[in-house]
Amino acid sequence: MYIVLIGYLYVIVMLAAGTGDVVKGGLLFLFLGFLPSWLWFWLKRQGQIKRAAKRAEAEAAASE
Repeated sequence: MYIVLIGYLYVIVMLAAGTGDVVKGGLLFLFLGFLPSWLWFWLKRQGQIKRAAKRAEAEAAASE
Protein backbone atom coordinates (compact mmCIF):
# COMPACT_ATOMS: atom_id res chain seq x y z
CA MET A 1 0.00 0.00 0.00
CA TYR A 2 2.85 2.37 0.74
CA ILE A 3 4.28 1.90 -2.74
CA VAL A 4 1.01 3.23 -4.18
CA LEU A 5 1.23 6.27 -1.90
CA ILE A 6 4.85 6.89 -2.88
CA GLY A 7 3.94 6.67 -6.56
CA TYR A 8 0.99 9.01 -6.07
CA LEU A 9 3.13 11.57 -4.26
CA TYR A 10 5.79 11.32 -6.97
CA VAL A 11 3.21 12.12 -9.63
CA ILE A 12 1.85 15.04 -7.61
CA VAL A 13 5.37 16.44 -7.04
CA MET A 14 6.13 16.20 -10.76
CA LEU A 15 2.79 17.85 -11.57
CA ALA A 16 3.52 20.64 -9.07
CA ALA A 17 7.03 21.11 -10.46
CA GLY A 18 5.62 21.44 -13.96
CA THR A 19 3.24 24.28 -13.14
CA GLY A 20 5.96 26.89 -13.60
CA ASP A 21 4.92 28.93 -10.56
CA VAL A 22 6.12 28.25 -7.02
CA VAL A 23 2.87 29.34 -5.37
CA LYS A 24 0.69 27.28 -7.72
CA GLY A 25 2.99 24.29 -7.30
CA GLY A 26 2.96 24.60 -3.52
CA LEU A 27 -0.82 24.86 -3.37
CA LEU A 28 -1.20 21.97 -5.77
CA PHE A 29 1.07 19.81 -3.64
CA LEU A 30 -0.73 20.91 -0.48
CA PHE A 31 -4.24 20.14 -1.70
CA LEU A 32 -3.55 17.11 -3.89
CA GLY A 33 -0.54 15.61 -2.10
CA PHE A 34 -0.16 16.51 1.55
CA LEU A 35 -3.76 16.74 2.75
CA PRO A 36 -4.99 13.46 1.20
CA SER A 37 -1.88 11.65 2.48
CA TRP A 38 -2.34 13.11 5.96
CA LEU A 39 -6.00 12.07 5.96
CA TRP A 40 -5.10 8.54 4.88
CA PHE A 41 -2.44 8.21 7.59
CA TRP A 42 -4.77 9.70 10.22
CA LEU A 43 -7.57 7.28 9.36
CA LYS A 44 -5.19 4.32 9.42
CA ARG A 45 -3.79 5.43 12.80
CA GLN A 46 -7.27 5.81 14.30
CA GLY A 47 -8.03 2.22 13.34
CA GLN A 48 -4.79 1.05 14.94
CA ILE A 49 -5.60 2.92 18.15
CA LYS A 50 -9.08 1.42 18.33
CA ARG A 51 -7.77 -2.10 17.72
CA ALA A 52 -5.09 -1.64 20.40
CA ALA A 53 -7.70 -0.41 22.90
CA LYS A 54 -9.95 -3.39 22.17
CA ARG A 55 -6.98 -5.74 22.51
CA ALA A 56 -5.97 -4.19 25.85
CA GLU A 57 -9.54 -4.39 27.08
CA ALA A 58 -9.77 -8.05 26.08
CA GLU A 59 -6.47 -8.83 27.82
CA ALA A 60 -7.64 -7.04 30.97
CA ALA A 61 -10.90 -9.00 30.95
CA ALA A 62 -9.05 -12.28 30.38
CA SER A 63 -6.64 -11.67 33.27
CA GLU A 64 -9.45 -11.09 35.75
